[in-house]
Amino acid sequence: MNDFSKNSLITFSTEVLVFIFSFGTLIILSRVLGPIGKGIYSLILLIPGLMMTFGSFGINTANVYFVGSKRYKIQDATSNSLILAILLGFILILIFWGITQFDFFQNFISFNQIPPFYLWLVVLIIPMPLLSSFFRSILWAKGEIINCNKIRVIENAILFLAVMIFLLIFQQNIFGAVLSYILSIVGACLLSIFLVKKITKFRLFLNKNLLKDSVVYGGKVYLANSISFLSYRLDMLLIAMFLAPAAVGFYSIAVSMAERLFITSGVLAAVLFTKISSLSDSEATAFTPKIVRHTFFIMIITSLSLAVLAAPLIKIIFGQAFLPSVLPLLILLPGIIAFGIGGVLAADLSGRGKPQFAIYSSFVCLIINVVLNILFIPKWGISGAAFASSIAYWADTLIIIWAFLKISKRSLKDVLVIKAQDFQDYLRLISNFREWLRVKKISIK
Repeated sequence: MNDFSKNSLITFSTEVLVFIFSFGTLIILSRVLGPIGKGIYSLILLIPGLMMTFGSFGINTANVYFVGSKRYKIQDATSNSLILAILLGFILILIFWGITQFDFFQNFISFNQIPPFYLWLVVLIIPMPLLSSFFRSILWAKGEIINCNKIRVIENAILFLAVMIFLLIFQQNIFGAVLSYILSIVGACLLSIFLVKKITKFRLFLNKNLLKDSVVYGGKVYLANSISFLSYRLDMLLIAMFLAPAAVGFYSIAVSMAERLFITSGVLAAVLFTKISSLSDSEATAFTPKIVRHTFFIMIITSLSLAVLAAPLIKIIFGQAFLPSVLPLLILLPGIIAFGIGGVLAADLSGRGKPQFAIYSSFVCLIINVVLNILFIPKWGISGAAFASSIAYWADTLIIIWAFLKISKRSLKDVLVIKAQDFQDYLRLISNFREWLRVKKISIK
């Protein structure tokens, strides 16, 4: 089994475990909190989530690129990551304090029934998820795929178990959900520190050359990722501004269901970025189209399946109270397919050292999303938000596709349309997986 197939398979297996834990968590949160409580909880996590995205400065992406390409030593990346996580986290906390002094923010959290104390709890731990993210990127760059995936599994397992304890046993509702989130973040951070410490020594020394290069390279990807994340989550903020917290709860379920389709594209994009960083342009041009074809094909099949089963699944799993989530989910699916293949192609371009195209596409996506959400939400509610997002996602992806075709000189058909010989890859993957399991059994004995 080649490294790409092995890493993809390991990461996919991890995503399956993460899916089980995260989906179990989602069910408990939705059942216990209801639409209004789920909406409030989603907004509590969304606000610091936006802060972390804008405050990371692309250090995690830069770590993968520079450590993976061996341009800098792992010890330098580790030291810089530790210092920057603490410094950036402190700055973000100060910025949040400043924002809380404005009336518009106070009105926003009051209108959406967000307890300020709960919000401060998740904001004060921001340095920890930043450090965990930075250290995970170092593990990924060094090929520590299993250890990197362990962190995600443990983080989601802690969240699931904590939610069961605090919400089902102690019946703490939103406060219990917030405490569960904090425990999962603390656990993931401690584990990432332990795993990185096993492969390198810690020291408090800032490598200024690495910092400069990280800001230059990572800054481009950071800007693209920040705009992309804002585009992806802006609809929820605008729903919170125009509608009631229950609407946020309904929409969060639709988004959460649709996000499950990212398992395939997310795995392939993450592994592909590391792979492309070590390939020549000609090798990357031959390699990426096959990955995109598989991603597009799998996401279409899973999207159609989810579309057929959406209503009964939501009713059975989350309860009849969440049936208003069905229509926005169906409207989101085409955009999620676009976002999936766009993510894989953006990973290819970033791996080639050309992340600027992701900035252009993300900026267009953001503008379209803002304008259409403002127009559609007052008229059609959360379905309007879903429609606006799907259009914006396709605009984003079409720009990325255009950039890839221009650079690679490949045809659109070659990139998107599955070929007969591609199906042999699935048979080969199954055969390789069986052989890998057989070798594992022998080694255990």
